[in-house]
Amino acid sequence: MPRLPTIGPITVLASIGVALAGPAVALDPAGSPRPGGSDPAALETRTLTASGRLVVGSGCVSSDGAYATDGTLSWQPSCLGVFAAPGQDIAVYPTRGTPRGPDGKAKADSTATLLVQARGDGAVAKASNGIFINYETVGGPESKARLDTTNAVGQLISVRQRPGPNGEKPPSTWGHNVDLHIAPGSGGVQSWGVEYDMNNFNQDCAPGSPCLSAAMFFNGISGHPNTAWLYSGGGSTKTYAGAVTVAKNTVTWVSGEKFVPAIYRIKLNETLYRAHYVSPTQLVGDVAIPDFARPVPYAAQNAMVHNGIYFQGENNVSDTDLLTATSAYNAINLSGHHHVGLNTSADSTRFALLASTGQGVCLDTFDGCLSHTSGGLQYAQNGMVALRVEPGRTTARGVLNTPLSTPASSSAPCTAGDWAHDAGFVYTCVATNTWKRAALSSW
Repeated sequence: MPRLPTIGPITVLASIGVALAGPAVALDPAGSPRPGGSDPAALETRTLTASGRLVVGSGCVSSDGAYATDGTLSWQPSCLGVFAAPGQDIAVYPTRGTPRGPDGKAKADSTATLLVQARGDGAVAKASNGIFINYETVGGPESKARLDTTNAVGQLISVRQRPGPNGEKPPSTWGHNVDLHIAPGSGGVQSWGVEYDMNNFNQDCAPGSPCLSAAMFFNGISGHPNTAWLYSGGGSTKTYAGAVTVAKNTVTWVSGEKFVPAIYRIKLNETLYRAHYVSPTQLVGDVAIPDFARPVPYAAQNAMVHNGIYFQGENNVSDTDLLTATSAYNAINLSGHHHVGLNTSADSTRFALLASTGQGVCLDTFDGCLSHTSGGLQYAQNGMVALRVEPGRTTARGVLNTPLSTPASSSAPCTAGDWAHDAGFVYTCVATNTWKRAALSSW
C-alpha cells in the first residue's frame, strides 16, 4: 500500500484550505470510492504543503489498523491524525464496527470529507478530546437592540436532504450521530453518548424571570409531521434460542447459549414473558410463567437499554421533572406491551395522581370515568352517574347488591354501622358487638 511521505514531526500539513477551489485530492491510498481519485504517493511533498488542501497523519493512511480481538468487529485504527479531502474521498473504518468483505478483510463502507482519528489514554491524567471547540460570544450594541436576531453558535451543522436529479428518494439522513461502542470487559465504566453542561452563573435568571436556557432546544418552520425525540432502533441487542424448563417461576437453561446479566423477553409456546437474570443457567419471571417440566423450545431477547429516560439526582430538579405545556391531544400516550402503565410504588410521593375538579380518571375508554364533582366523588358510566359519594350521603343508581350473610349471634363481632342481610332478616350493628334485626315479609 503506498504511503504519504512523512513531513517532519508534525502530523498536520494544513487545516484551513480544504474548501478552497482546485482539483480534488483523495488523501486515502486505500482507494477512492469514485473514479479519478488522486494517488497521494505520486504527489510531491512541496505540492502537498503548498496546496493547503490536505491534513494527514504522519506517513500512514486512514485504513491502517486491525480488528479488536473481542469478537465485536470493532476496528482499532493505528494511524492517528486528521485527514481531509474534498468530495468524501477518505475511507473510514468505524471503531463502532467495520464489516468484513467476501475475502474476510475489512471493508470500508463509509467515506468522509474530514476524518479525525485519535485515542484517549487512560494512563495520562488529563482530559482528551477528538475535537475541541473553544468558543466565546460577547455582547454588543446589536445583541442589546435585537437579542432574538443576533445568534451565536459554537457548532452549526446545516444539512439539506433533497431528491436526486431524476427524482430519486435521498438516503436516510442524520444531522448529528453519536455511536458509542463499549467493548466487552470494560468494567464498571461511565459512558455517555452526549453530555450537556448548563452552567448558569447569571444572577438575573430566577424563576419567573425572562431568562430562558435549555440543554436541548427543538424548533421547526414547517407544518409537516416531525418528531422532536424518537427513541427507536433494532429493539433488541441479541436473540437467544435453545431449550429450558420452568418450575415455580424459575427458568432453567437446558441447551443453547447460556444467559448473561440482563432483562429478557422470553417466548414460550408463542407467549412472551419478562424475566431477569439470576445466573448463567437461571432466570426468574417478573410475571407468572407456567411450569414446563420437560424442556421446551424458547427464544429470548435483551432490550436495547434498561431505562428509556432516567432523571436522577436528589436536588437536580426543583419543580417538575417532566413538564408539558402544549395543546397536543395526548400529554402522554402509552402504546405497546407494557405490564404496568404507571408505577409509583417505589416513590415516597404522597399523591400518585392529582386531578382538578371535574377531571375524570376513565377506566373503560370514556365510558367509565371517576371524578370529583360538586363536592362529591362520582363514577359515571355511559354518561350517567352510577355511584356518588359525598359527606353524609352515598347514592347508587339502580339496585344495590351485597352477598347474603348472617351474623353468628346478636353479640358477634361488629362495629357500629355495619349491616348484613339474609333471606329472613336485615341486621344492623348498633354498638360494638351488638346486633339488632328486623324481619322481612312479602308483599
